[in-house]
Amino acid sequence: MLGERLKNGIADLILAGSLRPGDRLDEQELAERFGVSRTPVREALHQLAVAGLVEMRPRRPTLVRRLSNADLADSFEALGEIEGLCARYAAERMTHAERLQLREIMQRAAAAVAGDDAATYRELDAEFHSLIHAGAHNVSLRRIAEQVRMQTAPYSSAPYTMQGYTPQISVPHGQHEAVVAAVLDRDPARAQAAMIDHISLSSITIQGILNDRAAGDLAGAAAVRVGAGKQ
Repeated sequence: MLGERLKNGIADLILAGSLRPGDRLDEQELAERFGVSRTPVREALHQLAVAGLVEMRPRRPTLVRRLSNADLADSFEALGEIEGLCARYAAERMTHAERLQLREIMQRAAAAVAGDDAATYRELDAEFHSLIHAGAHNVSLRRIAEQVRMQTAPYSSAPYTMQGYTPQISVPHGQHEAVVAAVLDRDPARAQAAMIDHISLSSITIQGILNDRAAGDLAGAAAVRVGAGKQ
């Protein structure tokens, strides 16, 4: 359906970091980009607002939702608990085929780390978390996990999209290995704890990167003002 295609297309721009938190979403520009009228674009933006990716307010520009530091910390805390529960259930419920798929993802991820291929690793990171969600075999939990992950995704992309920053992909890979080892050992408590630790450490890293970027933006703005004052 057109509406679903548009919603996914705009979401992909946000999740890939092409549109950053706080960026304005112009209906006409998006309509031209996707070759449609403004009406389906507006409907897609409403759906993304419900999902928590977009902020829409009367008589104001539509923006990619920007979370405060406190809101972001809350979202990652919730994500850790939710995905921790997914990992716990996955350790108990994953099928043999899913376990083989998990091993295969980790093998490809290890190759990406060895080749310092951050773009491929980013894709495999998404596959890893999606498989853990699916492996929990709880439809309601999976839906909640995917929604909260979508809300944090524009921020999680920071290590991959921030100019001048090189993502240390070996770090999350090691954390994934701890989760996978527990899942394959069918150890629910250890899988849950490893996933919560992974999300918590990721949150600390991401918030540090975002704070550095904010500080850099402020410094750049100050330099521009100083330069303008000297003219």
